[in-house]
Amino acid sequence: MRSVFLAVVAFMLIPFGAVSSQAVQPGSGDRIRITAPPNALDKRTSARSSSEAYYPGARLLSVGSDSLFLLVAPAETLAVALAGVSRLDVSAGRRSYALRGASIGALIGITSGAVSGYASGDDRGWCCFTAGWKAAIYGAGLGLTGLVIGSVVGALTVRDRWTSVPLGAAAATPSLQMGRGGARLAVTVSYR
Repeated sequence: MRSVFLAVVAFMLIPFGAVSSQAVQPGSGDRIRITAPPNALDKRTSARSSSEAYYPGARLLSVGSDSLFLLVAPAETLAVALAGVSRLDVSAGRRSYALRGASIGALIGITSGAVSGYASGDDRGWCCFTAGWKAAIYGAGLGLTGLVIGSVVGALTVRDRWTSVPLGAAAATPSLQMGRGGARLAVTVSYR
């Protein structure tokens, strides 16, 4: 009964190979980031001094059976052998950090305002504020200022988001091994 259950589970895992092979695939015109050794590139760019050539903003023109054709400059194309590619990423868009900057700026402003207001102590005279009231007023004022400055700085900070592309097709191979001690179920995931 136990081996029948394990066999059913093994056959249920077979579609896992089809699902895992549906990774991000670069299309024509996508911004890609590619890392390859210099000898995988054509003769125009193979004279680089580093051990790997890196093209962060190339556009994919087409994918051949054994090579990628890239647009690296407005009038310059580049052929890269797929066998020599060590890493390939596809752009998933750009991201702004306005909310993060606003929250960091507000936190810094509130903290510095509250500390400076409380450190100035109680007032004496006709306009009397306690240290607690001054901490609240300074914290609100500097917090609002920090919120505005942080959101502007965060909105100006734009970064690319990249999704890694597995090099090759993913395949999952379930296996069921029967022995004297019982049955063992294993799934092997590999990229070809």
